[in-house]
Amino acid sequence: MLVAGVALISTGLSFAMSRWFVGRKPLQMAVNIHDAAWLSRELDLSETQRRDVERLEKDFQLKLNASCAAHCAARFALGDELMKPNPDPEKARADVERMNQVQAGVEQATLQHILKVRALLTDKQAQRYSAIIHDQVCSMPMGTP
Repeated sequence: MLVAGVALISTGLSFAMSRWFVGRKPLQMAVNIHDAAWLSRELDLSETQRRDVERLEKDFQLKLNASCAAHCAARFALGDELMKPNPDPEKARADVERMNQVQAGVEQATLQHILKVRALLTDKQAQRYSAIIHDQVCSMPMGTP
């Protein structure tokens, strides 16, 4: 009787999970929302808008590159500390905190960049851009670039 009950519960749970997964909105294909050429085509940007977006993208990429270097330096320092026979927990925590600060800075820079790009757009373009941003923010699983 116990085996039959477990089998019934397992079947019901499996069925419910399958229905839930099938009913979910599929993940959007990741696009590089910071690709000025793609954005230009997607939003039908004017030549002036395209140039302005390209300039913003270039500045944004420089910030990301600097952040990447700072994050990697902190991560490698953490790795070096953890390789020691007796790692110092405070130094390791400080390295993680530096990594967190860099990541928070990247998120803030991304937000500012998105708002700057949006300010260049017409209302219709801004609506489409916001929908694209929404899909990227809300549909991508954690850890997906």
